Amino acid sequence: MHRVGHLFERLISDENLLLAINEVNASHHWHSHHRPNACTAWVEETKQERVKDLRNIILTGFEQKPPKVTQRWDPSARKQRTVSEPAQWPDQYIHHALVQILQPIFMRGMDPYCCGSIRGRGPHHGRQAIERWMVKDPKGTKYELTGDIYHFYMSLKPEVVMARMRQLIKDRRVLDLIWRIVKDGVMIGAYTSQWFANTVLQPLDQLIRQSGFAAHYVRYMDNLTILGPNKRKLRKLKTLMENWLNAHQLRLKGDWQIFRTVPKGRKPEKLEAPRNGVERERRRMPDAVGYRYGRGYTLPRKHNLHRIKKAVARYRKRRDAGKRILPGTAHSLISKLGQLKHCNNTNLYRAIFRGERIQRELKRIVRENSKKGEMTWSMYLAQRERRKSSKPRGATTRT
Repeated sequence: MHRVGHLFERLISDENLLLAINEVNASHHWHSHHRPNACTAWVEETKQERVKDLRNIILTGFEQKPPKVTQRWDPSARKQRTVSEPAQWPDQYIHHALVQILQPIFMRGMDPYCCGSIRGRGPHHGRQAIERWMVKDPKGTKYELTGDIYHFYMSLKPEVVMARMRQLIKDRRVLDLIWRIVKDGVMIGAYTSQWFANTVLQPLDQLIRQSGFAAHYVRYMDNLTILGPNKRKLRKLKTLMENWLNAHQLRLKGDWQIFRTVPKGRKPEKLEAPRNGVERERRRMPDAVGYRYGRGYTLPRKHNLHRIKKAVARYRKRRDAGKRILPGTAHSLISKLGQLKHCNNTNLYRAIFRGERIQRELKRIVRENSKKGEMTWSMYLAQRERRKSSKPRGATTRT
C-alpha cells in the first residue's frame, strides 16, 4: 500500500474546517442538565471567523488542552472506564477536521468485518454475518476462538500509533499534528482514538485472514471472534496473534477461549452423554456483539436480557406511581428494547411487554422533549442575537 501525501492543504481548507464545525455543533447544543452550550452558539454565530482561527491554530502548532477526565460505569462490559473528554474549542473541531481527510485512507485497508466506531458498521453488521455463517457453513463454524486485547487503549503506545501512521501517510505536517494529538496517549473519549485504534489493528486482521486457520472472522474494536473447522488450527492462530500483539507492546487477555459450537437442532444447555466412560466436550453458542448464536436462531445475552427486564420494571413502577418519566430514561430504555428486534423475540415480547405499548409511550416522551429542545435552542440563539445587536459599537462578544 503506497503512502499518501499532499494532505495538509486539504486539512486547512475552508470546506474541510467548515464541515468539521458543522459536525461538532450538530451534537453539542446542550450541556448536562439541558443547559445551552454557549461555545456551540458562539461558533455557530461566527463560523467564518472561527474557520480562520482553526487554520491559524493548526499552522502555528496545535497544542491540546487538558481533557476532562471522568470515571464512568459501563453496564454492558460491567466495569469502570476512564473517559477523557477533549475540550470543545478548538480540540474537538481539529480532531474532526483531521479524521475527515484521513478516513478514506483508513477505510482503504479496513477489514470487511471490522465493526464498531465506524458509520454503517455497528454491532448488527457483525451480527448479520455470524447468523449467516452459522446457517450456511456448519463445518466452518464448528469451533470458535474468542478473546480481547487486555486494556487496549491504555496499552496502545503513541510510538506504535505513529509507526502505523508513517506506513500510510507521508505528509510530515499531518504526521506532526497526529503526534501532537497522541503523544499523551490514545484516550477513550477522543474522536480520533477510535480511528487510530482500528487502523493499528489492520495488520492483525490481515494476519488472521491470510493465515488459512480461520474460516470466518469478526472484530468489534478489540473483541475478536474467530470461527473455524479445526481446534488445532485455532490454537496455532492464537500463537500467531500473541506474537503479533507482543511485538506491538499489547497482549491477549487471559480469559480467551476455544470451544465447540452448538450443532444444528441441539439445545446449548443440554450436556452430551458420556461415550465409553469419557466425558464429552460441552457445546456452546457463540457469543459476540451482544447476542448468542445458534443454527438458525439468535438470542440476547443473559446479562443484557436481565438489564432490560429490570429497566422495564423500574419504568412501570415509576409510571404507576404517577411520577414523571425523564427523557434520558426513555432514551435509554428505547435503546435497550431495540436489541430485541434483532433476535428471536416472540416469547420475549410476550413476557416483557404483557400487551402494553411501552415503546409507543417512550417514543412520545422522547418526541416531546426533542421538540421542546429545538424550540428552546432557537429561542436561545435569537436571544443571543438580540443581545449582540443591542451592544454599543466597539463592544466585544465571547473570545
